[in-house]
Amino acid sequence: MTHTPPGMTTPPLSPPPAAPTKTSGHAIAGLIVGLGGICTCGVGGIVGLILSIVALKKIDASRGTLGGRGLAIAGIIASAVCILIGLIIGLSILGFFFFAAARTEVYPTRLESDWDAHPSWSTPAPLPGALLPPCVPRQP
Repeated sequence: MTHTPPGMTTPPLSPPPAAPTKTSGHAIAGLIVGLGGICTCGVGGIVGLILSIVALKKIDASRGTLGGRGLAIAGIIASAVCILIGLIIGLSILGFFFFAAARTEVYPTRLESDWDAHPSWSTPAPLPGALLPPCVPRQP
């Protein structure tokens, strides 16, 4: 036993070093898949959002033994942005096709019978000396 002089206290014991926390694999996967959701027009964003939410719940339940909370939050944000971008792109494409379909109903294409019906739309006769198909003999 060591002797301490009067008026002096023993130094407090330092806490044992904390075990290093392990980063959640779900958080890493959620962030990567969420960022990759841009390439899949939002489908990957849905998977990334699910993975990130699961990771956040597991990290909170681990009471400090599992890390990666920031990665999980970043995965949620990236996935949400990718889903929004995918919705905007998808709705734009659908709108384009609906607009194109509506224009063809308003402005139908002309058929050959339409050209024959109107005299000003008829095809002019070929000029003399113009190249004719081989089955039509040339006139002198």
